[in-house]
Amino acid sequence: MDFKFESSFGRILGVAHTAMFRHLSKLMNERNLPITPDQFRVLSHLWQKDGLQQSELAICTNRNRANVTRIIDILEREGIVERKSDPNDRRVFHIYLTELGKSLKKETAQCAAQSIDDSLAGLTSEEIETCIKVLSKIKENVG
Repeated sequence: MDFKFESSFGRILGVAHTAMFRHLSKLMNERNLPITPDQFRVLSHLWQKDGLQQSELAICTNRNRANVTRIIDILEREGIVERKSDPNDRRVFHIYLTELGKSLKKETAQCAAQSIDDSLAGLTSEEIETCIKVLSKIKENVG
């Protein structure tokens, strides 16, 4: 069997993910939002449950701890989040949104929704449903 990388499922999936990621970045830049899509990924979990531990954020975002630490460092420097030591274990930090961090939720969510809508333009609801089922099965197979 001759493997054709450029037309392989994995390649197309990766290119689609990158295109969506770049589109979200463009939309956020157009609105002068001070965060990146990677930072959005972390913030979206804090908007759902403020005060998560750094290790929990790594699990939630499917990122390694070093990557999440770097993102939190940047968000903290920008005044979007703050770290607080766990009162029972000083080695553990909880991450909390600042007022600025909380204020970014609505507009960033609008960008994310628009990015998804733009990405799915021209697809039927059946095609979208099939795609979700396929991707869920892939995740189940190898996740």
